[in-house]
Amino acid sequence: MKRLWIIAAALLLGADLLACTTAVVSAGASASGRPMLWKQRDASDPYNRIVHVKDGVQIAYTALFPTSDSLCTLAYAGINVAGFGVMNNLSYNLRPDSLGFDTKAGPLMALALGCCRTVDDFERLLREKERPMLLSTNFGVVDAEGGAAYFEVSDYDYTRFDVEPGGYLFRTNYSLTGEEDRGRGFARYETMASLMAARKTFDPEFFFRVGRSYLNGGDDALSGVYRGWLNEHDFIPRSTTTACVVIEAPGAGDAPDSGLMWCAPGYTPCCYAIPVWVAAGENIPRCLTGTAEANRLAAALYLSVHSDKDEIKKVDIASLRRVLRSVRRAEGREFRKGRRLDRRMRRSGYDGPAVERFNRRSDNRFKHYKHRFAL
Repeated sequence: MKRLWIIAAALLLGADLLACTTAVVSAGASASGRPMLWKQRDASDPYNRIVHVKDGVQIAYTALFPTSDSLCTLAYAGINVAGFGVMNNLSYNLRPDSLGFDTKAGPLMALALGCCRTVDDFERLLREKERPMLLSTNFGVVDAEGGAAYFEVSDYDYTRFDVEPGGYLFRTNYSLTGEEDRGRGFARYETMASLMAARKTFDPEFFFRVGRSYLNGGDDALSGVYRGWLNEHDFIPRSTTTACVVIEAPGAGDAPDSGLMWCAPGYTPCCYAIPVWVAAGENIPRCLTGTAEANRLAAALYLSVHSDKDEIKKVDIASLRRVLRSVRRAEGREFRKGRRLDRRMRRSGYDGPAVERFNRRSDNRFKHYKHRFAL
């Protein structure tokens, strides 16, 4: 399995990296009445894990970290026990690419999760940050008070975009305040615009479907008509996709620590979402922590459906369809069971023993799922 990880990382090198797609949804546009963040992460490093951080911070939090980040300094999406959540995607039109990739977003999000309670707190953090900030990023932020916003942040300035009540915003790899006709992800932005405009309310299940959507210009590459190898460059799932996370912040009347993360670490079409409650602390399904077996399986499945064709990374649609059938079944089961427990806890309060039982059973379900694949 270690060899598979090395190969997977090598296959990602040289691609158009760091191409995340994200969305911020207000409580009024959420089916559950809770503000939401969605992040489809693209990166050169396919290793991810979920970690609860409580030592050395003012506010404990749970977040997605690179597995290689042993000190947990690079948070890429998370929520804390005060109900504050944050994620990001890089922007390529706020400053010249020649200045290098933004390397400060992860540390800033780890800092924010450990000290912020509201969207306004996050803005205060940006306002007080030393310049240049070494950032070229769109940050999505929500809180337990119903706050929901994007911050487009460059070296010396930022612009705040509050989400309208009952509305939503989304970003790919450019900023509305950046230089026109520069950036990346224009095709993904158009796809997101059409998919979100077709709905009035949103739930986490929608975003995981979007994370596996092969729509572009109205054509669906997953339709039964299409055969052969596909270049994923302009789709939301790409050969560089390494995780999909949906964060539900507390809604009106919810306890501040009732936030929930739906986590699919790995190439999204080859992994399924598993719930993690921030109030559970370190009680997280084992398949998402440590070496993250769920991520490792996704990496192996990634290799089984991809190949270099004409020196371009491409996915075999027929093989992908077979994997997707298993992924969707497993995810549907996890959502049904996780939603049932979450609804009960929103009514009667957090139940530690019930979450512990859920996590144990979730790990058992993952083991059965893993055994379906002869890898």
